Amino acid sequence: MMQAKLKPRIGLLRTGHRIYWSQFPNLKDMGSRMYTKFRERLEEFGEVVDSELVDSPEAAVRAAEALNTAKVDILLIFPLGYTTGMMIVPAVRTLAVPIRLINAHEDSSYDYKSADTEIYLHHEGPCCIPEYAGTLVGLSKKFKVISGHFQDEGMWDDIRRDCMGAAAGSAFEGMNFAVIGNTYTNMTDMPTDEQRVIRTTGRMLCRPEIEEFKEAYERVTDEQLQDMYEQFRSLYEVDETVTNEHMKTSAQIAVAYDEVIRRHKIDAFGYYWWGATEETTTLRSQSALAVSRLAAMGIPGVTEGDIKTAMAMKLLDLLGGGGMFLEFFSMDFDEDFIMVGHDGPSNINVASGRPRLKHLDVQHGKTGKGLGIDFDMKKGPCTLINLTQFGTDAPFKLIYTIGEVVEGDILNIGNPNCRVRVAKPIPQFFDEWCQAGPSHHLALGVGDFSREVECFAQCRGFECVRI
Repeated sequence: MMQAKLKPRIGLLRTGHRIYWSQFPNLKDMGSRMYTKFRERLEEFGEVVDSELVDSPEAAVRAAEALNTAKVDILLIFPLGYTTGMMIVPAVRTLAVPIRLINAHEDSSYDYKSADTEIYLHHEGPCCIPEYAGTLVGLSKKFKVISGHFQDEGMWDDIRRDCMGAAAGSAFEGMNFAVIGNTYTNMTDMPTDEQRVIRTTGRMLCRPEIEEFKEAYERVTDEQLQDMYEQFRSLYEVDETVTNEHMKTSAQIAVAYDEVIRRHKIDAFGYYWWGATEETTTLRSQSALAVSRLAAMGIPGVTEGDIKTAMAMKLLDLLGGGGMFLEFFSMDFDEDFIMVGHDGPSNINVASGRPRLKHLDVQHGKTGKGLGIDFDMKKGPCTLINLTQFGTDAPFKLIYTIGEVVEGDILNIGNPNCRVRVAKPIPQFFDEWCQAGPSHHLALGVGDFSREVECFAQCRGFECVRI
C-alpha cells in the first residue's frame, strides 16, 4: 500500500521562434524530435496535456485556452531554443498552477568546433530562461527553474516530485475532512478554524454523530465479524495477551467505522470522545484497530480530534510516504536523536516487519482499555510535517523537516515509536520548530518529500516553513 496514489495532469508548453524556421530548415524538426523524447519520459509518471508549438503570439493565445480547459495540475514550459517572452504570457497569466521553467536539453554537451549556426541554435534554450523568469516576476508569478540534460536522473526526479506535489494540491480541492465527537479537553492546539478548511477544500468539516457508530456497531453480523477477524490476522501478529473477546470488540468497531466513514465519503478525520457510558467509551478506546486499518487503506484518522494532523497524513499518503501520527516523546543528547510516537491509531504502512497486537490495561491520559498496535518503523530518510493555523494569514501553514529514522532501542509500551535524527542540533531544532507556531502533533512520512511538500503548499496557497 506504500505507493503514490496520484497521476499528475501535466500541462506542457513548448515554445519556439518562428523567424528561425525559414532560415534554418532542420531546426524545427530537431526541436520536435527532442520534444517527443521529453514528452515520452513525462508520460511514465503523469498524463501530459500539451498544445501546438507556440512560436507566435496567436499560437500562444490558443495554447493558453487549451491548457485552461484541460485543468492541469502544473505547467512545464520547455523552450526548443531561444524564444521571446510573449510566447508564455497568455498561459502564465491565466493558469493558477505551479510553474516550472525546464532549462533542459537532450545533449549534455556538443562539439563546438564543428557546430554550425543551426546546431548552436538547437542548444540555445538557456538564452530565454532569464527572459521568461523576468516576465514571471513582473507578473507576480512564482516559479522554479529545473536545469539538466535528458541523461540526468536527478533532473527527472525533480520534475516528477514537483508534479506529484502539484497533483496532491489539486487532490485536496473538494476533499471531505471530518471531526467525529470533539477535541481532547483543554488542548489549545486541537480546535480547527473551519473557515480555513473552507478556504482549503471548499467544504466545511463533516461531523458524523456518535450515535451513528453505536447503531452501526449493533448491526454487525457474524459474517462481517468473521471477515474482519481474517483481515486482522493477515495484517497483524497477534500477541498472547489478546483474547477472542478483545478481538471481537475491535472487529465489531472496525465494521462500524467502515460503514460510517464510507457513508459520508470521508477522506481523513479526527475523532475523540470521553463517553458517559462504558459502551460509548469502548467505541473510542478500542477503535485503534479500526482507525489503523482505515489509515493503511488511505483514510487516515487521528485521535484527540486532530483533523489538521490527519490532513498532513493524507498528504503523505497521497505521495506514497504512508503518514504516521506522532508527537515528541523525549530527547536523547547522548546519541543525538528525538524519540517520537503516539498511543492509539497507527499506520502499518510505515512498519518494518509485521505489526503486533497487544492488550493494554491502561491507555495513558485516556479512559478505557483495549488493543494496542506496536511495530518497528522503517529506517532511513523521513519527512516530519506539522499543519498549523497559528501565525499565518494563509489558509494553513506547513512546518516540516527532513530527518532520519535510525536504529536503536525503543520503548516497549504497546504503541509504535522510533528514534528520529534531525540535521540541526536538537536545541536549535526545537527552538526553530516552536518559533514557527506548531501544534504538538506531527505526521511522519517514509522518505524525503521536501520538493513535493513545497509544491503542494504553493498549489494550495499555504505558508511553508522548512526547519
